Amino acid sequence: YADSGESSGSFLSNSALFPALLAKVRANDAVFIQFGHNDKQTSASAFRSNLTSMITRVRAKGGVPVLATPPDRRLFNGNRLTPTALHINGVGVNLPAEMRAVGAAQNVPVIDLTARSKSLVESLGPFASAQLYLRSSVDGVTDNTHFSQYGATRIGDLVLQSIREQRLPLAAYLR
Repeated sequence: YADSGESSGSFLSNSALFPALLAKVRANDAVFIQFGHNDKQTSASAFRSNLTSMITRVRAKGGVPVLATPPDRRLFNGNRLTPTALHINGVGVNLPAEMRAVGAAQNVPVIDLTARSKSLVESLGPFASAQLYLRSSVDGVTDNTHFSQYGATRIGDLVLQSIREQRLPLAAYLR
């Protein structure tokens, strides 16, 4: 369950999203929780509260929450990604760090997709990393946030690698 433009707070309050997802959660279902792209003005305390609420409610239904930090945007300053690319929001909150802290405090596994995608994107550099994101020549639009089919596959591989490395119960179902 997702919708374009939703922040952690708006996702929680939209009856068509989080409550609808919760209604489908069964015992031992893995529920991946990934926010940050649209929490541009969310305070640290509100972000932590929103994530903690989702975790608590998923667990109450018998689900197994897994946090995933947001993948990077493609915004470079020289050969390094900018703070905005790494999800330091407009009010100075390091959203991935807040998510990692909530994961530690709540004993919830965290897939650090921000760090993993940063390594990938910066290793490719400002020019070659463009292939990971939507490009007008291939996709009809240029976008440094959303992934091309190739980029989505590479990001998916990073998620699978983390699931295996952390030995999450879901790993038993992966080939």
